[in-house]
Amino acid sequence: MTESPVFEWACTILEHGAGWSRLQARGTVRLVVRDAGLDPRTLRASQLHVIALRLLPKELRSRGVEEVDALCAALSECPGTVEAEAKARAPVDPEEVFKRLGRPG
Repeated sequence: MTESPVFEWACTILEHGAGWSRLQARGTVRLVVRDAGLDPRTLRASQLHVIALRLLPKELRSRGVEEVDALCAALSECPGTVEAEAKARAPVDPEEVFKRLGRPG
């Protein structure tokens, strides 16, 4: 399974910021993303922004992480380059392909 670049970026930031292992960071982010009804494979920066500010702080506090507010603020500011990579890797909507095929040239 390939996660979105935004998901990967968030896990790296959390791993370093919380002093966790890669597995702990990925598992925590995956749980919060899925609890929000989202898919780690298609996570976008705008979605991470909301998750980082509203859902993740509670999870991090329950796991004993220090400086949760600063860490979540950093996670909410996903760089544009990561978002651009996520858009470039996004799956193509089949309906969009058929729309383009039906256009006169």
